[in-house]
Amino acid sequence: MFELIFFSILTVIILTPCGYIFTKHNNNNIINLSNDLIYGLILISFITLLINFFFPLNSVINSLILILPLLIIFKNLKIYFSLNFLKFVIFNSIIVFLLVAKSNIYRPDAILYHLPYINVLNEEKIIFGLSNLHFRFAHISIIQYFSAFFNNFIFGNKGIIFSTAIIASSVIINFLAHSINYLKAKKFDFHFFYLFFILIFIAYKMNRYGEYGNDAPTHFLFFFLISEIIQSFDDKKMSFNANSFILAIFIILNKITMAFAILLPFIFLKKKDLFKILVIPKSYFAIIFLSLWILKNIIISGCAIYPVSQLCFQDLEWSNINQTKNVSEENEAWTKAWPNFKNINNISQAEYSKGFNWVGTWSKTHLIKIIKILSPYFLLLIFIYLFIHIKLKNKNIMRDDTHGKKYLILTMLMIVFSIVWFLKVPVYRYGYSYFVSFLGLGFAYLCTLNNPVKENANKFFRIFLIIFALIFILKNVLRIIKPEDPNHIGFFPKIIFVNKSEVKKIKLNDFTYYESVKMCGYGYSLCTHYIKQKLKSKIYFNYKVIIKN
Repeated sequence: MFELIFFSILTVIILTPCGYIFTKHNNNNIINLSNDLIYGLILISFITLLINFFFPLNSVINSLILILPLLIIFKNLKIYFSLNFLKFVIFNSIIVFLLVAKSNIYRPDAILYHLPYINVLNEEKIIFGLSNLHFRFAHISIIQYFSAFFNNFIFGNKGIIFSTAIIASSVIINFLAHSINYLKAKKFDFHFFYLFFILIFIAYKMNRYGEYGNDAPTHFLFFFLISEIIQSFDDKKMSFNANSFILAIFIILNKITMAFAILLPFIFLKKKDLFKILVIPKSYFAIIFLSLWILKNIIISGCAIYPVSQLCFQDLEWSNINQTKNVSEENEAWTKAWPNFKNINNISQAEYSKGFNWVGTWSKTHLIKIIKILSPYFLLLIFIYLFIHIKLKNKNIMRDDTHGKKYLILTMLMIVFSIVWFLKVPVYRYGYSYFVSFLGLGFAYLCTLNNPVKENANKFFRIFLIIFALIFILKNVLRIIKPEDPNHIGFFPKIIFVNKSEVKKIKLNDFTYYESVKMCGYGYSLCTHYIKQKLKSKIYFNYKVIIKN
């Protein structure tokens, strides 16, 4: 337990200074420090992505990266040897500990390809055609690079489990700190209500680390991006926030289904600011980050974006266009409830996904799940809105509607994003931050419409925030007391799932890989559960290449 507590503290101390490079703030309050933590993990992800083009992310390389936060701390001792930073570290590490302790790894995806890919990163530099070993390696998220960084001399391979919890804790702390400041100032504006409604959803449905995977961290960051966009409305100097551009790129690199995030930093861009974007170094950082990711995709799969076959390079030796097309059709069909479809007429997956052939099956499965998840949340928001409208509105004063049109446009955009999600990949975990954001923004707009909220509403909101903070804490405390897997000993989640007897070493021309009778997890690299594959390999300028035979 004490080791996990110690590691939870260290992750915050190591990552937070790295974000100072982006923010350069003068005030080390909790809000600024939480921003630093978020942008710190983005910087580390960029560094590890870049390094892996040339070296494996082994414990030596990762330990050398630790020099960066040490230098920043040394140059800014007033920030990092302060009471505010100590509070920040304590609050974050508590949340990280609560999330991680005795949790299950997100299954099956973590065992199937998240952990095996992290294992590859820790032991190999980038491999050409890696997707030929396991096509899901082409679906990988930037968060796996961030996770791989934590396998260093301090943490060992236990460190790889902290990445998703750190993202969650940083966003939660940021939202709570903002909300508390608003409560102290008795300021109940649109941003406050948005934060308030999203915090309710987090406490209700985003409180289990074992369910996070690559999806929940992406949605946490999307909620945070919208918060940053709302705050940027008050910046009279410039309508473009370069940090938000970087954040949007990072979200996309986590989950391509959240591609609409890229639009948000630009939706209210003024013409006079167009040129300014081109001279901001942070904009170049975001573009280079995205370019490196696309190059990584091409090297691993032959496609700029996988599995979009139109963006694949057929002339590359390791490209597998037929597999890419099959994966694309299968992915879309599965998100539209293909496994539940009674295929009486023996139609193909591609035909099933066309038009609205899938809606009937989808509505009996995925739609019911979505309704079960969101209906309690929706009803609670209605209750809160009605209570505020009836009891807490100051109907003698008209509200300042300076940004009302922008709030409405932002809310409507979430509807558009949700519609596209529904038409293309309508599975809950791929896009729930679109429609949860719509609800949060929509009810924030209703609660701030026409008349402001009375200052004495402070007590009502404090009680709600305390209740939902307690729900988040108690759910995790109860899970730690009564763990999901009673047979697993220890506080750290299990990352190694196969024994030596369950893997078979396969020798190719230039290197070996492992076939597992189970899903691989972490421990054997390169590893796949697809057996008897017809592969061949070669070495090209000291880089390994895997080719379908």
